[in-house]
Amino acid sequence: MEKNALAAITLIVGVLVGFGAGWVSYGVVAGTTQQSSLVQTIQERGYIIVGTSTPWLPFEYLNETANEYMGFDVDLVNMIADYLNVTVHWQDMDFDALVGACKAGTVDMLAAAMFVTPERAAELAHSVPYIRTNEVVVVSGDSTLTIDSLTDLENLKVGVQTGTVEDDELTALVDKGTNIDIHRYQQADLLFTDLLNGALDAIYIDEPVLTVYQKTYSVKNIYTTPAPPTALFCRHESTDLLTAMNTVILNAYSDGSLDALVAKWFS
Repeated sequence: MEKNALAAITLIVGVLVGFGAGWVSYGVVAGTTQQSSLVQTIQERGYIIVGTSTPWLPFEYLNETANEYMGFDVDLVNMIADYLNVTVHWQDMDFDALVGACKAGTVDMLAAAMFVTPERAAELAHSVPYIRTNEVVVVSGDSTLTIDSLTDLENLKVGVQTGTVEDDELTALVDKGTNIDIHRYQQADLLFTDLLNGALDAIYIDEPVLTVYQKTYSVKNIYTTPAPPTALFCRHESTDLLTAMNTVILNAYSDGSLDALVAKWFS
């Protein structure tokens, strides 16, 4: 099977799993309790303000040569902006600051390869999921480390991006008594730099990020676990924006646009 086709199937199956798990129902139903006029405000303003955190290839990164944000999430947000007939103003910030910024109204929505978790769903409304990936434990190419579970990372130095589900999962293990030396980073490139210079024994990240960095660095995956579905986020009261987000994503499933994005960024 070609890689593009496999990626598209993985995406669709992952989202169907999300439907079965009830992730989508919360994002849609929770947003119907109140009405808002955020879309009107955005259209009168002429642009939507979107919070993200770069670099996190292939989802979002700043192409410094073109001075332009690019990636899977960026293309998806541009589709939403076209639907609303507005442009996009990006607010790039630390990942762990995103939820607070959206709740405070600093940004209208979030697009940062964010997994749907019960904790995040309590804070913000999420769109229908648009992709399902894996989480992976990564080591340098010459490492002899092998593990059968995350608890096997005990007594090792492990890097994560601050505020991610990977961070939460390792922190929960530490809280339960597993002695993992967690090193937190705001940027993915620094994770890989410290892994290769020996400052870390392993890193725990999203699998698509590994795929990108494997093209440049000698690194390998030694453990894979399914991740929660990935979605866009907005405030619970932003019901009209949530409807627009969901409409664009579902239409992109129907007309093949989402499959095209998968082929573009994950092949």
